[in-house]
Amino acid sequence: MDEYQARSWMAWYHHMALVMMAMLFLLRQRLTQSHDLPLLSARDVKILLIQVLPRRDVDPEEVIRQMQARHRQRQASIDSAYRRRRKPTHRSEAKVTK
Repeated sequence: MDEYQARSWMAWYHHMALVMMAMLFLLRQRLTQSHDLPLLSARDVKILLIQVLPRRDVDPEEVIRQMQARHRQRQASIDSAYRRRRKPTHRSEAKVTK
């Protein structure tokens, strides 16, 4: 949204309307699929749309396998970030138990 440059009010208005509709579509997909795919991202939806739309150079099972691999990696990153937060970062924080 922030990188679009319009020459007229109407062009800006039309672009913002399309952006908001795209955001609504992505939000609805995330809410609809939240139980089966809790880490569904905009990139995942894009890849699924590419698969469903006329271009079909990869089979659906491969798309799902790649998405699940990305979700495993994303979850591992999230878990790692939480583990790093729990550990003391400085020696002075580790010696607070005196």
